[in-house]
Amino acid sequence: MNIVVIGHAYIAPINRKKWITFAQQYPETNVTVIFPTTWPTTLFEHKADISDEYYLPNCRFVALPAHRTGNELLYIYKSPSLFRILRQAKPDLIHVEQGYSAVVYAQANIMGKLVNPKITSTFFTWINWEVHESFKHKLFFRPLEKLNLASAHGAIVGNQDAKKLLLKKNFAKPIFVIPQLGVDTTIFKPEPAEQGARKRIGFVGRFTHEKGIFTLLEAFADLAHFFPEWDLVFVGKGPDEEKLKERILHHNLHERTHVLAPVPHDQVAHIMNSFAILVLPSHDTPHWREQFGHVLIEAMACGIPVIGSDAGEIPHVIGTAGRVVPQKDVQALLAELKSLMQDETVRYSLVQQGLQLVHTMYSHQAIAQQTHSSWQEILQARKQR
Repeated sequence: MNIVVIGHAYIAPINRKKWITFAQQYPETNVTVIFPTTWPTTLFEHKADISDEYYLPNCRFVALPAHRTGNELLYIYKSPSLFRILRQAKPDLIHVEQGYSAVVYAQANIMGKLVNPKITSTFFTWINWEVHESFKHKLFFRPLEKLNLASAHGAIVGNQDAKKLLLKKNFAKPIFVIPQLGVDTTIFKPEPAEQGARKRIGFVGRFTHEKGIFTLLEAFADLAHFFPEWDLVFVGKGPDEEKLKERILHHNLHERTHVLAPVPHDQVAHIMNSFAILVLPSHDTPHWREQFGHVLIEAMACGIPVIGSDAGEIPHVIGTAGRVVPQKDVQALLAELKSLMQDETVRYSLVQQGLQLVHTMYSHQAIAQQTHSSWQEILQARKQR
C-alpha cells in the first residue's frame, strides 16, 4: 500500500522517527511524508533539514514550499509541487495531520482524487474544545469543514474530547484515539543520577497562566521550607515569563527556583533526567484545553514520576501511572508533591508503571501498530459500504 502523510510536525527530524518506525514494522507499505520547508513557532523558527541518516527504501521525506506557514488552518502548498509528489507516490491512502478545517486538507483531497479517484482519505485532529465561530469562520471555515468531513473515510484523534466533538458533528465514519506522536525511547530513557545533585521538581512547556505555572509555584512556596534539599525548575518560554520571575522573587525563592530557556527537542531528555518529579498542572479555559501533554509520556520514558491536573486529556494520558489532582487546586497539588517528595518507594513504584505504560501505549512502535490497525479497519469499513 502506498501512503502519503502531510503534516507540519515532521519538519522536526525527531518527529520523523514515527514514520521510520512504521516503515520498518510494515515493509510492504511505501510511505511519503510531506511537510513545509519552513515553520515558525513560539519557541523556534524551524527549517527543513532532510538527510539520509535514516534512509529506508520505503520511507521518503519531502519538504515543499508553502504559503502562510505557521498557521495550521490556512497554510497551503504550492500546487504544482504537491501534485508532482502525489503523482510520483501514487497513494492508495492520504493522511493529513492538520485537522478537518484546514485548507491543506481540502487541497490534498482534491489533488489526491485527481491522481487516484479511489483514494482513501483520513485526517488527524487534536481540537478538543468548541471553537468560537466568528462571522468569518461561519462564512469560510464551516463550508470547508463540511467538505473535508464529507471527503474523509475515517479519522484519528489525539484525545477523547476530540472524538466527542466529531460525533457531535455527525461524523459517522470510524474514529480512533491515538496520539499524533509517540516517544523515541532511544532518546527519552533513564539516565544515572548525578552524585550529590539536588532533588528537582520540573515543569517543561509554555509559560502561560493556563499551563498552571503559578499553581505549581504557590504549592512549592508552601513546601520549600520543609524540604530544603529540593529545587523547582521551569523550562520554556512564553508571555508570562516576567510575571513568573516576579512571583519567584515575591516568595524569596530565587535561589531555589530556576527558569531555563527552551532547548531543542532532542536535548529535553537530558534535562528531564535531572528531575525527581515532573508536574503538568494545566487548567481549562473557554478557548483552550490540554490536548495531550506530551511532556508527561517523555518524562515517564525517562523514568520520572509525573503529577498532572484533571484538565483536558491529562488524566487519560496518565491513567494509574502517575498522580492526578483537581486543576487550580494548590492544596491538592501540595499534598501530592509532599507525598512523592518524602517517599522514595512511592516514586519508584510510579516510575515502573510509567515505563510500562510508555512501552505498551506510547512508544513509536506502539503508535505505529495502532495507526496501521486503524487504517486497516478504515479500509475494511469502506469496502463494506
